[in-house]
Amino acid sequence: MDGGRLRVAGTAEGEAAGDPMVAGLPGAVALLTTARADPQAPLTAAVVGPGGSGKSALLSALVRSARRRGVATRRIRAGDTVPFPSDQDALLLVDDAHLLDASTLAELTDVADDPDARLVVTARPWPCPRALSTLWLALGRARAPVALAPLTSAGVGERASALLGSRCPPALASTLHRLSAGSPAVLDRLVTQIRDSGAGGISAAAEPGSAEVPPGALDLLRHEILGLDSEARRLLLAIAVGAPRVPAALADVLDVDRTTLDDHLDRARASGLLLPTPGATVELGAPAEGVAPLVRRCLVRLGSADERLDLERRIAEQALARGASVLEPARRLLGSGLRGGDLPRVFTAAGDEALASAPHLAGALYADAVAAGAAPDSVVLRRAEAAALAGDLDTALRLADPLTSASDPDEHARAVMVVAAVMAHRGMGRGAAEMLAGVPRLHALAVPGLVGAGEITRATELLDTSAADHAGSTTVRSAVALAAQGVLTSLDARPGAAATALSDLTRATSLLEPLGAGVLLPDSPSATAALVALHAGDLELADSVLRRACDSAAGGPALAPRHHLLRAWVAMLRGDVAEVREHVTAARSRRGLEPRDELPAAALEVGVARRTGDSAALRAAWGRAREALVRHPVDLFVLLPLGELAVGAARLKEQAAVASAWEAADDLLRALGDPPLWRTTTAWYGLAAALTAEDVPAAERHLGTLEAFADRLPIAATLATAARVWVRTLSGEIDPIAVEQAARGLHRLGWTWDGARLAGEAAIRTRDRRAMATLLACARSLADVGRPGDGAAQIGVPTSGLVGDPGEVSLSEREQEVARLVLAGLTHKQIGARLYISAKTVEHHVARMRQRLGSSSRGELFAQLRELVGGPG
Repeated sequence: MDGGRLRVAGTAEGEAAGDPMVAGLPGAVALLTTARADPQAPLTAAVVGPGGSGKSALLSALVRSARRRGVATRRIRAGDTVPFPSDQDALLLVDDAHLLDASTLAELTDVADDPDARLVVTARPWPCPRALSTLWLALGRARAPVALAPLTSAGVGERASALLGSRCPPALASTLHRLSAGSPAVLDRLVTQIRDSGAGGISAAAEPGSAEVPPGALDLLRHEILGLDSEARRLLLAIAVGAPRVPAALADVLDVDRTTLDDHLDRARASGLLLPTPGATVELGAPAEGVAPLVRRCLVRLGSADERLDLERRIAEQALARGASVLEPARRLLGSGLRGGDLPRVFTAAGDEALASAPHLAGALYADAVAAGAAPDSVVLRRAEAAALAGDLDTALRLADPLTSASDPDEHARAVMVVAAVMAHRGMGRGAAEMLAGVPRLHALAVPGLVGAGEITRATELLDTSAADHAGSTTVRSAVALAAQGVLTSLDARPGAAATALSDLTRATSLLEPLGAGVLLPDSPSATAALVALHAGDLELADSVLRRACDSAAGGPALAPRHHLLRAWVAMLRGDVAEVREHVTAARSRRGLEPRDELPAAALEVGVARRTGDSAALRAAWGRAREALVRHPVDLFVLLPLGELAVGAARLKEQAAVASAWEAADDLLRALGDPPLWRTTTAWYGLAAALTAEDVPAAERHLGTLEAFADRLPIAATLATAARVWVRTLSGEIDPIAVEQAARGLHRLGWTWDGARLAGEAAIRTRDRRAMATLLACARSLADVGRPGDGAAQIGVPTSGLVGDPGEVSLSEREQEVARLVLAGLTHKQIGARLYISAKTVEHHVARMRQRLGSSSRGELFAQLRELVGGPG
């Protein structure tokens, strides 16, 4: 018999749980299950919950269940004059008991005292008159009150599924939970609108980034919000537009005392529009309450603009008064046109907060501070610094330049910093350094620029005076001093100097990273550290430093292109064309690059075109690169782009275009004492340019430079070995073992493309077919390391860049492989066996190359192929 009861109860519970009226509400499901399990048994219960929590829906579910089982019901609401039923078997249901008069509540208490009573009463938690409290006590003797709390995330999915008649998608359930804050009434309105729009509406609402709120859903809340008294509605609107949850602060915003505030809060909670909000922040112990996003939208739409702005102003000024963050309140007031009061201070303080993370926003906030009544002079330097960090260099220069002659030392120093930063971005590093050198507190900042211009003695003196003036420096000054010391140390010829320089520079970057975008400098220590690491052959360190700089937005949006372009340089050395293009695109996402960034960007485009054998792209990039080179004078920090342009110029027979810049770089390095770190990579690019131009004496001079530094710098030893093998290879002395060792040495250095290029050049010059196969396999294996997987243009076995003019026709990677083997004397069948393709496919490749090249004979085809890919004469 007990088992039978359990089965009945289980059936009743399953039926109740699937009822859309109570789905997702465990207490309501339990009460409905009890009523269905034994419809004639005594039943008394109190149901308490705010508006929209499902009280009336539960009573409707009880009525429907009772009628199906032949049980009489009587439902009573406030204002009803119908007498209580004399039939003791009827189920008496009372809705909104908090609105009943004392005499009616007393009669209900008498009914509840009867052990055989069948009475369910619902009410809001406020107001709770004494007579209602007495009724709760009577009902609570037999059963604990049913408290209807907001729906959980799982409860939302369960209720939405019951209303939709099918399983609610998890993405839609998550969106509904966020929009409704667990209010059953709000959820029901949302789901009803979605359901009525059909299956397409369900799919659209479940899509991330969708409009989310179905048409008409806001209108369904309109009457409930307008039904509130003005004080409760104002309270809810204040919370909707960001009022703090701290009771004292909230009372100040509303201009009421604490007792009145508590009364307003009780009304708002009882309405069901102020709920515990999923993910709400608990501030200083205050309850995590808020309004559902859907309710917030409706409140803002129904409230007057003047009332909303008044509240937002009060919120911002109150936050300023208690020392809290004013950024979000001030952001909401941007462009409002409000003036006076504490608003100038609010906008200024908010701009200071935003500077480290959002310089564009900071600039707008400072501008609104002036519009609100702040003296323009009081924020002009802040606006200039924000503009410089955001990359709006024209505005920064316009605002700061007049103040470089200010008598106040602090204003003068800040204005000089802004102007120097602008000059550095525009390729005038030496001029920027001269300005900084004129301000004692900025001496350390002048050091990298002076070193870059070749003034090592003056730079050393300035760093010494800077250290003496600022012994107990701040975080920024410590980082600047470390960066300056690192740049000077990079010039040292002693072994280990490069490692010491990198240590100083990486420590400088670590100090500044937590400060984000709010530190204005002519250049970031991250960029300087990456450049030194690139010249030292430490690609992993360079990439790591730059990745962190991008993640922390070091130096703000103005320095973001520089960091992306240096990351692209790392990727180019590794042979990853897709990543190069990704970073160059990110750098060019701004309206236009400044000269300091345009030069490496143009050099990267030349480098990629050269490595992929795209002669048309190479010529187009070369035109942009020549202009960029004219706009930026030679300094220590552009040697890599200059080297790449020198090789590209040799490839296009345009050496005259870079001759003066190359001579200036040579003079600069001599003025700095020929530092091994900076001279080594320059010598390597000089060697590559000389080999491309078939200038053997120049190549041997650069080889001698690399060999001279081999015992001082690890990268110099690797490059010297590779250079020696390369020169011998071009002269016909090909040692396959030495070539492969040198190529793999370049690969270990991270210079994947150069390693593949060396192996490929040796392969097409050897007459030993076995050695050719071995070297081609080596070149292909190294080239495969840098290939992108997305089908973008790839850097294959790069050999065509060393000899001859590539002409206007470029070959695909497969065609280059076929061409090399044809020139080596292999038959179509042998080539097919080498490349794992059929002889017919080889014949097709050869025919297509002949057609594209316009060759009229086999001899002419061979001559043109040699010009394109090199090979034996």
